[in-house]
Amino acid sequence: MKLNLSIIISLIFVCQTFGQKKYFEHKFEHYTIVKNNDTIHFHTYSNGDMTPKKGILLYSQGSGSDPFYKLIRHIDTVKTSKNEEPKINKYLEVHKTLPFNLEAFTTDYLLVAISKKSIPFEIFGNDFKTPKAFYENDNLNYRVWQANEVVNYLSNNRLQNKGKIIALGHSEGTEVVAKLGTINNKITAIGYFSGSGNAQYYDFILDIRKYVQRGEMTEEESIIETEKVFNEVKDIYKDPNSLTKKWIGHSYRKWSTSVEPSIDNLLKINIPIYVAHGAKDKAVPIESAYLIPIEFIRHQKTNLTFKVYPKLDHSFAILPKSDNEVYEEHWDDVFNDFLKWCEINY
Repeated sequence: MKLNLSIIISLIFVCQTFGQKKYFEHKFEHYTIVKNNDTIHFHTYSNGDMTPKKGILLYSQGSGSDPFYKLIRHIDTVKTSKNEEPKINKYLEVHKTLPFNLEAFTTDYLLVAISKKSIPFEIFGNDFKTPKAFYENDNLNYRVWQANEVVNYLSNNRLQNKGKIIALGHSEGTEVVAKLGTINNKITAIGYFSGSGNAQYYDFILDIRKYVQRGEMTEEESIIETEKVFNEVKDIYKDPNSLTKKWIGHSYRKWSTSVEPSIDNLLKINIPIYVAHGAKDKAVPIESAYLIPIEFIRHQKTNLTFKVYPKLDHSFAILPKSDNEVYEEHWDDVFNDFLKWCEINY
């Protein structure tokens, strides 16, 4: 009887899954790797024919538990005048952590993205509750382990004629690709988008100093706020495995297992590295990123290209300054600059 019940439950789940229209999932191929009693889910997208490709582009997204695509249906009633019959306006709001325009994505590379632990590829609505397993595995070493396994699998099963493997990280994803580059010799180039050179704690202090420079905080207030950061970091390492204690939305365990200066890993890498940063980035201060070229010069390493985009923010966009201006996305422009650099540099 238990077996039959399990079959019925499985059938219900399958029916529900296929009954929901997929907007992005069907554009990708989906794979699993089972290892160490764990399962890694990763996804590939090919614009055009699957073969031949110059190589693979592995993308590591930033922090958080959002899926790659989150869709919210909206139904609005629109009425422009009292005498006019109301019109029903239906539209789909799309939130995504894969920033690429799939239709315009390069045909030269296979796009690869890895799901974070227990996070689905695509969801509808706001009802998804982040499972505990995500928080238990939300750390730098776990993400690097996932990425390393996926690169090895793809290298052995999908890559032909010694094709290139590019590891591109954005925001927190830069920390992943930097550490991945120190352990996997199959990576041929690294893209480091909107990432810090320092440990992230330092960036919080840097932000406080910038408040003072802009006249938004006094020196006396900055000393108090800086001490708060110091005390919080001390508390984190007193209870480094806590999932219940949190700071700025992340558990103590996340902080204690994820924060390390990426510059230490970047300096160990000898393959070409391309760092791109927006000067208007408020999430990762550009001042922190400048540590990277300084340290490469100091260590006489020449495998770094460092490019600043004067008008762009953390997501490589231009934010409107007034109601007369519009939000401008420039991710694809930065990405295309990176691809051109890849063609020239290796």
